[in-house]
Amino acid sequence: MLAADDEKQIPQLPADWSRCHAYNDRKRRYCRQMPAPGFNYCGNHLHLIEGHEAEGHKKRVCGEESSSSSNKKNKKDRGARVPCPIDPSHLIFESALAKHVLVCPAAKQKEETCSREYYRHDTNRGGFGELGDTYTGEDVETDLGRAKILAMAVLKVFCSIFPSALSSAQKESDGRGNLSDNILKCLTEDDIYNALPEVDHSKSEEGIANDISKHRIKAGGPRHLHQIASILGHVRQNGLIATNDNTEQAVIVEMGAGRGMLGLVIASAIGAAQVESTSSSKVKLCLVERSGTRGKAETKIRTAVGSTMQNNSDDNLRLDRVDVARIKCDLAHAHMSTALPLLSSKEQKSRSVVVAKHLCGSGTDLALKSLRDIARTGKVDGCIMATCCHGLCTWSDYVGRECLLNLFCSVGGLPKFGVRDFNQLKRWTSASVLENGNAGTDQQRQEEEGGEGVNDEHKVGNADTAKGKSQNIFSVVKELNLACGGRGLGRACQRLIDYGRTDYIKKHLFEADLSKGKVDVSLCHYCSSEITPQNALIIAKRKSA
Repeated sequence: MLAADDEKQIPQLPADWSRCHAYNDRKRRYCRQMPAPGFNYCGNHLHLIEGHEAEGHKKRVCGEESSSSSNKKNKKDRGARVPCPIDPSHLIFESALAKHVLVCPAAKQKEETCSREYYRHDTNRGGFGELGDTYTGEDVETDLGRAKILAMAVLKVFCSIFPSALSSAQKESDGRGNLSDNILKCLTEDDIYNALPEVDHSKSEEGIANDISKHRIKAGGPRHLHQIASILGHVRQNGLIATNDNTEQAVIVEMGAGRGMLGLVIASAIGAAQVESTSSSKVKLCLVERSGTRGKAETKIRTAVGSTMQNNSDDNLRLDRVDVARIKCDLAHAHMSTALPLLSSKEQKSRSVVVAKHLCGSGTDLALKSLRDIARTGKVDGCIMATCCHGLCTWSDYVGRECLLNLFCSVGGLPKFGVRDFNQLKRWTSASVLENGNAGTDQQRQEEEGGEGVNDEHKVGNADTAKGKSQNIFSVVKELNLACGGRGLGRACQRLIDYGRTDYIKKHLFEADLSKGKVDVSLCHYCSSEITPQNALIIAKRKSA
C-alpha cells in the first residue's frame, strides 16, 4: 500500500494497466516494468508495499553486499560517485576512475567514430550570422524592465511575420506605422496559435497504421503513429514521393533518427510508389544518429528482405525495396558530403528528401548547417522537419542569428540583440507546455501502452519559474497584463526561433532557387496540440520548373 499523501498526488491508473503500479514522479508516468508474480509492483518497487521488507524482501542496491555494515565500509573505501570524464552520462566511483578510463566502452566507441572518414570535428557548429550583443556582465535575471521590453518586442516581431494573428479590426497602427502596445496586449493565446495553419495529413494516410502493424514496425504509440502519418502525408502532398524519372536514385535522409522508424516508413512508401512506376532501383535510406539503439530500422529491413511473404500490390509499404545505411555520428561532426557521396556526385542522378521528427534543440540547427554543401548541388528536393525542445537551443549554434538580429532591431525596436536576449527567449519557450498562471504544473499526459508523457519526449525546462527570478515569464505577463498568457508568449518565442531557421533555408541552402522563385519554405502545425504540444513543422521544397 502507498501512503495516503502520495495517493493524492498520483493520477488514476490508465485503463487495463497491467504493468507496475509504482508512479514515477520525476517522469510523470507509471513504471512500465512487469510486476513480480503475485504483486502489483515490479521487483524494483516491492519496497513500496508496507511490511514487505519485514518478509525478507528488503530492497538492495545492485552490486552491494547484503550486510549493511559491509555496505557502509565499501562505500567509504570506494569514494563518491563522479561522472565519467569520457562519457558523463554514467557515474563511477572515484577510486575506480584510473582503471575505468582504460576500459570504458565509450572511449572505444569515440575512437571508432573519430576514425570514420566522414568525421570532422565541430564542422557543423558555429551557426550562421553575427553574434550581436555579446554582453557578458551580470545576467538579465534581475532585470524585470528589460524582460518586459523584450516580451513586447517578441509580440511585435511575431505579428509582423505572421499578420494572420491580428484580426482586421486589430490591424491598426499609430502614426509611425507600428502596432500599438494596446493591440499587442490584447492578443490571445488562440490568436498566436492560429497564426500558423493546422495542416494534418494523417487522415489521407489512414492505411499506414495497418501496414505498420502488418510489418510489425515498432513506431510507438497512437500519438507517434499519428505524427508519422501526418509527416508522410506532407512528404506526399508536396510531391516528394513519386519519381518521374526511373533513372533517378531516391534518397531519404533522417536526421537524429534514433531507431529510424520515420525514415523507414517514408522510404518504404516511396518504394511502394516506385513499384507502380516500374522503377528498378531501391530507395536509399540514410539514418544519422549519434548513439546506439535497439529495435532499429535495419532489423526490420533485413527481416523483410529475407522473408518469403509474397509482394502485395495493395501494400502501401515495401520494406524489401529499401537499402539502409546508418551514420553513427553526432550531427556536430558529420560531414554529409563525405557520408553521402551519392548526393555530392555530379555523375549520378539522384533526388533526396531530408526528414526529422522532434529533432531536439540545436540538433535542428546542426542538421541544417550540415546540408549546406549537398543542398547547393541541387539534389536535395525538400526538407520536412518537426522541431522541439527550443529551450535546449544555443545562440552559438543557431543558424537564424542573422534573421533575428535584423527583426528585433528593425521591427522590435531593440537597440541591440544578442546572446542574453536569445537565452531569455529560449527559457520562455518552455511555458508553452505549462498551465497559465501556474508555474509549477506541467500538462499531464499519459498514453495507453507505452504512453508518451511530455517529459518523456521533450525536455521542457523550467521557463524561469523559480521564485525570486523577476524575469519569470508569468511575472512578466502579469506586469504587462498580456491576454496571451505565459503559454501564448512561450509559443510565440518558439515560432520566432523556427522562423529564423526557415530564413536560413531560403537564403543559404536554396539560395540559387530562391533567386529564380523556385523554392517554397513555410511553417505549419502538422497535428493538433493534443497529440503533441511541439507540433510545428518546417516545410521546404524546390518547385518544379
